[in-house]
Amino acid sequence: MSNKNEQNNIPEEIDLYNLRAVISKAINNLVMNTFLFFKKNAYKLVLLLFCGALLGGFADYLFRSYVAEVVVNSNFTTNDYLYSRVDQLNNHFIQNKNKELPISIYKKFSRIEVEPVIDVYSFVSNTTLNVANNAQNSQNFEMLKLMAEKGDINKIIEDEITSKNYYFQKINIISKEKVDEKDIKSIIKHLNKDTYFDSILHLNIENIKERIVKRDSTISQINKLIQSYSSSIASGNASVMFKNENSEVNSLINQKNELIQKIEQDKLSLISQNKIIKENTIVYNKINDKGIANKLKFLFPVLFIFLFFVIDYLKYLNKKSQKA
Repeated sequence: MSNKNEQNNIPEEIDLYNLRAVISKAINNLVMNTFLFFKKNAYKLVLLLFCGALLGGFADYLFRSYVAEVVVNSNFTTNDYLYSRVDQLNNHFIQNKNKELPISIYKKFSRIEVEPVIDVYSFVSNTTLNVANNAQNSQNFEMLKLMAEKGDINKIIEDEITSKNYYFQKINIISKEKVDEKDIKSIIKHLNKDTYFDSILHLNIENIKERIVKRDSTISQINKLIQSYSSSIASGNASVMFKNENSEVNSLINQKNELIQKIEQDKLSLISQNKIIKENTIVYNKINDKGIANKLKFLFPVLFIFLFFVIDYLKYLNKKSQKA
């Protein structure tokens, strides 16, 4: 019985040995043919690489474009306003309706893109004195938490709908030539051109200035009261103890500090909310490298080598078919 099993195993061992031999021979032939191919065509391949890099570099220079990156935030409206205004401006660029655009040297610009500055921590925990904003942050957190239970959190964070709700957005202004500050400012000015939001903007600035004046007046009155208490204590006509946390003086001092903080916040608001679309930082004239832009010097050599392989293989198949 054991002899029969041994005899049955012998053909299987022979087949496995033959299979290994065939695979080994195929690999050796492949390596040898590849080596011989590169040895035979070494000069051609080097020439193709050089010509591809040279032509690609020239094409990159010829079709070079620049991008100005402007980080902005929207005031008094959602970022949908920003996206719609940018889409409208792109349509004007495509159709060359320059007469309707008070933009400096409009022919320099190719297109404008908007993308979010993804900062999920600020999205859900932005610290601010504004109660409405705090409520919004809480809603954002609950929304992300709920959506994360049903899908990939990374996809949700980068989702188009979620992206429009990030506080900071980046405007990429692509141009054919280098631009200066005047050119970029003219685009920002055009994006801010809206009668309705402009009226809200001016009203908000007036309200902030009025609050500052009133709070300054209240601080002056508090200072007079504190000075009056100090004079009374100095003359021995009052029994106020400054160390007592419940004293009227300490209460006035705390109120004064709160007012000072609110005035400081209002002064910051005068800077950050003086435009509908407020630019924060601007980077001028970066070489555009999105997509295949400024990468042709690398793509052309690869393309040339690939075409060489394809043509050589077609020649090989043609010779083989003629022999057959």
